[in-house]
Amino acid sequence: MAPTRTVVTVRASKQLVAGRELVKLETLSNDVISKTELISVDDYGIVCLARSGKDGKLVVLNPAETMVIAPLRVGAKWDQEGEVAGVRMHQHWIVVAEENVIVPAGQFQAFHLRLDESALMSVKLDRWFVPGTGVVKEVTVVRGPGMFQRVTLELKKITEAPLKPGLSPSPAVPRRPELPNVLPQPTSSISSSSTPAEAAANPDEPPAPTPTKKLTVEVSSDPAGGLKTEFKSNVPNIYVRWHGHGLPEGARVRVKWVAEDVGDLVEPNFVVDETETVASTPNGGARFTLGRPPDGWAEGKYRVEFYVDGDLTETVGVTIGK
Repeated sequence: MAPTRTVVTVRASKQLVAGRELVKLETLSNDVISKTELISVDDYGIVCLARSGKDGKLVVLNPAETMVIAPLRVGAKWDQEGEVAGVRMHQHWIVVAEENVIVPAGQFQAFHLRLDESALMSVKLDRWFVPGTGVVKEVTVVRGPGMFQRVTLELKKITEAPLKPGLSPSPAVPRRPELPNVLPQPTSSISSSSTPAEAAANPDEPPAPTPTKKLTVEVSSDPAGGLKTEFKSNVPNIYVRWHGHGLPEGARVRVKWVAEDVGDLVEPNFVVDETETVASTPNGGARFTLGRPPDGWAEGKYRVEFYVDGDLTETVGVTIGK
């Protein structure tokens, strides 16, 4: 089957939300808006605060989603909650190289970002990011039961939007010298093998983005991640994961596994286990495994508590049953 080619355009402008100037990115497939994002640039990278999909309804992300970490260098790692090829997943990114890449728009010195996840679906995504320009190339490969999909995006051109008469150029987005920049007014055309998206209505003015959480946390029976709060007593392992958002240098993250109510086995709110980790980076993370006891999990109610430097930050309630 011959690949389907689609023109994807990323249109950037500025939008004022609750007195804060954000960059508004609109993604169009064959001139139809398929995605809108509101992003900011801070000391820790490029962050998405709100996003709309095909329905055009803008949803505030809480916590905000780190798209690119800063400072950007080979070996840098970060986690991101998001969707790849229609699959919602917890993403683990790493900068594997800094290299030249040639696309229709020209030759660029780019950071090569890589995502490689395997659960029910195998997803591999390679992205070439150029500070001051953005993503110039992207290759996504998805494999699963009875399916194989490959999508390639390449930058064709960058067009500065014309200024209206009487207007002066907008100031650049404030950033530290090493931060990846997002251009305030470009229009990028990208060729793709993806299919056209459905039309989306223009989103209404969004509510003010809420402050970023210190931690994103998960409890799951799947080592690849996800959130689950009900387990059977014979589940072999329960996985606990956290990753930070702008944590202080040397922040101590403590995780407690608490038996809230398991009958007469132990007193209420008994601390079964706990562990503490020093965050290696402001956006670092860790995963822990709780192994099933030899006689099985005690049925009842539990909770997982997450502390940052002694302050309770997040709590996840867990139920173990038959």
